This record gives sequence, C-alpha cells and structure tokens, in this order.
Amino acid sequence: MSQVLEISAPNENFKLWKNFNFSNADISLWVFKKSSTLKKYNLYLVNTDDAIEILFKESVIAHIQSISEHKNYGVLAQNNESSCLHQGLEVSENIIALLQAVDDTQNSKTFAKIKDLKNSIGYLVKFHNPINNQNLYAVRKTSPQWKTIKRKNVINTFFRDGELSVEKDENFLFDNYFDFYIVNESIFIANKKNYESTASDKTVYKKAFDDLIVDNNFTAIFSDINLLKQHIGSNAIQLRRMTVIQQKAIYLNPNFISNLQRVNHNKSWGIDFDCNNKISISEKNIKTILQVLLDHRLYSEITEVTYDVPDAEAI
Repeated sequence: MSQVLEISAPNENFKLWKNFNFSNADISLWVFKKSSTLKKYNLYLVNTDDAIEILFKESVIAHIQSISEHKNYGVLAQNNESSCLHQGLEVSENIIALLQAVDDTQNSKTFAKIKDLKNSIGYLVKFHNPINNQNLYAVRKTSPQWKTIKRKNVINTFFRDGELSVEKDENFLFDNYFDFYIVNESIFIANKKNYESTASDKTVYKKAFDDLIVDNNFTAIFSDINLLKQHIGSNAIQLRRMTVIQQKAIYLNPNFISNLQRVNHNKSWGIDFDCNNKISISEKNIKTILQVLLDHRLYSEITEVTYDVPDAEAI
C-alpha cells in the first residue's frame, strides 16, 4: 500500500500543479536571505500592485504549460525544457524552513524596504486559492549580482503616455520563470542547479558519496581511501564533484590505471602508485587525483601546456 502512495502522490500533485486555478488566486511576494540562525532564512513581505500580480500569474501559467512530464530527482537526474524533477518536500529540511518562514510572516503588517530587497538570494511568490484553500509556491534564485537597477553617470528615464520622463526611483528586475514550485508535499524542479543552491540540500550527495566509497569498482583503484573520505567530508562543493566523478566513471575504463601511469610519468604530475599499481593518496597529490578523475586535467596541443579546467566537453 505504501508503494502505491509513493508512486501516486507525485502524479496527483503534478496534475494539481498543472491545473492550478490561478485566475482566482491571491498573490503574496517575499524576498529572502539566508540566516545563520535556526530559522535558516530571513523573509521580507513585499507590497505589490495588481499589474505585477497579473504578470506573475501569466509568467507562471506559461512556464507550467511548457512542462509536460516529471521524473524522480536524484544526484545524476537531469531534466530538459519540457520536463521537471520531482522531490518529496519531506526530505528537504531547508525548503520546509523556508515555507515555515512564509507562514510566520504571512500576516505581517510591515512591508519590505529597499534595503531589505537589496542582495536578496531569491524571491518566492505564494498563490493562494481561497475557494479550495489550495496553495502553490513558486521560487526563483537571484544571481549574486541581483540588486536594484539604478545606473550611475546616466539619466534614468521611462516612456509613458507618449512622454519621456525622469525615473528617480530604484528598479528591480524579475525573471518570467521560476526555478522550482511546491504543491502539497511535492517539489517540482525546473532548474536543478538553482534549486540545490537555494535549498543548500547536500543529503542526496552525501548518500551518493557514501555509496561510491563502498563500490569496489571505485575503491579498487586506491591503496587506501581514508584520506579521500577525510578530504571530502561534508563539504557540499566536494560532494557534488564526487558525484560528477561517479557520473563520468572514467575509472571503469580497463586501461585507466595504465594510461594514468604513463601520462603521470611523462608529465610529472606527482601521483604515486604502490607495488600493486594502486593509487596512493597523499595531501600533496589529492587535488591532482580529483582533477584526473573529473577528467579536468587537459593538455593543449597548441601551447603544449597542461591546464586544470572547471569543466570539459568532448567534441
């Protein structure tokens, strides 16, 4: 019975998300910043007019209509423009905290000031249908440079009713799409990278790493894996890098060790091997080893220089 519920709940919530009645929905907008306190986020309720609320509705409707299917969220899962990923709300502690902060400030009589909007890491729009008391939340992460748009050394103007006038107030730019949505106990993710950044949820990556370090196909290439475990620890960036290593899995190539030994010798990379041809990890060479496993250490035929690159794509 529980298996049926696990399968059907995302499907039912997906239908609800796709068919949400936005025409009768009330809208509330928050901007938020991360907090070092137990509540995890600071939220600021933003006062909006009817025109902005209509634009939010139109944007969300268009975005949701463009998505036709969902698949389970996972460390290796990917979606495209016409699909999204599904994650159960119960496993995302930080998103639960974000929604709790929304509820805590819902009836606030104080609206955000300019200083509250500046340097926010994201914004959340809550759509509430008073007819069936249904809620839908849309969340978008802002870029690190997101701030009020007011250019210096130029005259800010706007054109209205056939007349050009000076714009003295500060302006904010909002995108016409969102990174993820929450309906009931489901999170539907359109932008995986931004969702993970906003949620700061590394649980799934920690589990993937725990699985990797007991996989004999991976551990067999090392003489001792303990230093690697210590180096990765619970660091979110390192855990994500290990997921990329798991995804590429170049260590499964039958010639991986022999090729690595040859190139390491020719290029003097400083990677050591024991008498059984297993990689010996040390504090000195661990960063190089990770770059190799990521396949991010590349040689330029033009400049004859070896580079460590942030990413690589085969052509």
